[in-house]
Amino acid sequence: MLLFKKILDFQKSDGGMLDKRGAKRYPVGARFPLKSKVTLSARDGEGNALPPGKGVVMDWGCQLANLSNSGASVRLHPAAIATAGEACVFKLELENLLFETDAKVAHFKVGPQYVTCGLVLVFPDSYTRKAYLQLMEPVVIGSSLEPVAKVKQDLPGLVKEQYAGGSGSVLSVWRDSSGKNPKLFELLFHDYCVRGNTEMPGLKAGYREGAKAAKKGTRPSFPLSLPPSLKVEVNQLFKLIVPNLPKAVPAEVRKFLELFVV
Repeated sequence: MLLFKKILDFQKSDGGMLDKRGAKRYPVGARFPLKSKVTLSARDGEGNALPPGKGVVMDWGCQLANLSNSGASVRLHPAAIATAGEACVFKLELENLLFETDAKVAHFKVGPQYVTCGLVLVFPDSYTRKAYLQLMEPVVIGSSLEPVAKVKQDLPGLVKEQYAGGSGSVLSVWRDSSGKNPKLFELLFHDYCVRGNTEMPGLKAGYREGAKAAKKGTRPSFPLSLPPSLKVEVNQLFKLIVPNLPKAVPAEVRKFLELFVV
């Protein structure tokens, strides 16, 4: 089941995104509500893996460390046991959506507090791969944002700063004249634009300039309204991006954006 049905098609024709991303690893924010489990093989009393069909496999809840388009790194309870090359199942859960796919253990390192397990994901079809990439996309956009060195000031009395990241994302923040307090923001990602400010409650979502909606004969420019179902998904994606914002985005800016995650 796909998290987004209207957005995030991840077609190779759309700029070759799948090819460009490669196997880069994206750190998962500690507050990102994506839950994960790894199903490991049953083992005998000496810790040896039992043949398929023997014993009971076990689901191990884990903490996501990072994700790539072909794998994941997770932290497990130190009692977990596995070996490199061993088959397993990787499961993700978000908002009553359950995703799972076969995987192989790439590495398994035991530490005093947890086990670090690297996984290579095995997608049975393009639909499963697309479902995974949709769950991963908030991590890609949020964690990859980095400060832009030269920013053109465009609103009198406000100080603008910008951050750019993956999937064409650009976060612009305008502070008051003192340069301390954030007053409004704009986040661009894919074809969309989300805005918020301290004067009006809630998010304002639309197409970003040059969006593919132009193919439908409409010149897209904010605040061109989105269809209700599309607006819901864009707002949902924004709310999943915010928990993945990196330390490169100042704490007061992260807290400001969190005000719009309700």
